[in-house]
Order: sequence, then C-alpha cells, then structure tokens
Amino acid sequence: FKEGKLIPAIETYKKAIASRPDDPAVYITLARTQVFAGKYKDAQTSAEDALLLNPTNSMAFAVRGWALGFQGEYIEAESDIGRALELDSNNSLAYAYHVEILVNSYYDGVSGYESLEKAAEISKVAQGLAPDALETHRARGIILQATGTENYEEAIREYEAAVAINPNIADLHLS
Repeated sequence: FKEGKLIPAIETYKKAIASRPDDPAVYITLARTQVFAGKYKDAQTSAEDALLLNPTNSMAFAVRGWALGFQGEYIEAESDIGRALELDSNNSLAYAYHVEILVNSYYDGVSGYESLEKAAEISKVAQGLAPDALETHRARGIILQATGTENYEEAIREYEAAVAINPNIADLHLS
C-alpha cells in the first residue's frame, strides 16, 4: 500500500485474512485499500465481513459508509458514518469520509450547498483529531477545492500534505 501498488496490496491483505480470519482489522485495512483502488463494491463487502466479526466496530462502519458513498448510496453512507461516530466520536477517519460523502452528494445533485458548508466544518473536526492523517488532508483538500477558486491554493497545500504522507497514491496527485 505504501508503495502505491494497490492491487498487489489487496492480494496480500486477502492472504492475511486467510491466516487471520477472525481479525476484523485486516478486513478493514483491505476495505480501505479497495476504496483507494476504486473497488467500491468489494470494499463494502470487506467492511461488512468485519462487521460480521464485530458488529460494533466503528472503523468498519466508517469504511463501509465511505464505500457506499462512492456507489451513490448517500443515505446508507451517512447512516453508517453516523453509526461509526456513535460508537467512537473521536474516529477522525469517519469524519474525513463523511466530508467526501457530502461533497460527492453535492456534485451528484443529491444535496445542496448546505452539504458543502457542513463538510467544511466536519473537515476541521477531522484535522483536529488527526492532523497528520492522509485521509484528513485529502478530505480537507476535497472540500476546499469544492468551495471555489479562492480556496484552491489551500486545497493544493492539503493535497501536497497528503502526498507527503504517501506519494504513491495516484488520485492524490490527480487531485
């Protein structure tokens, strides 16, 4: 994953699951990698497998919500993010994923500008909880980019911070 070789990483995580099938953390890591690789349905399934092992796992709900958001299932995605935050109100990645869900629902015409305003506030919470996380920098960059040209320079700085954490994730460079 750190080398940006997402498909080989996915295969490696699947092997790890074969050796540790009762560990929800491995399923969650697989699901996160699958989202970065654009395999959203697979990511949803992996997160659901983690939930079968631990139905109160905040990260499993967060990643499933993230994957659902990329599939346009915004109501279910927001429900999962809400559940993740009920279980762990300090789950910075759940906040970061929520930002992406809100921005994407705006882009898809499902929600209005108020979603961007909400996403901007949520991105600050995510960064406050995890100022050095790739996902929080990415989420902040996404919302800054979505809210207009006056924020592009700051968005670029956020994407650059995410790239500094992992320079091998292609979509960070594209953003």
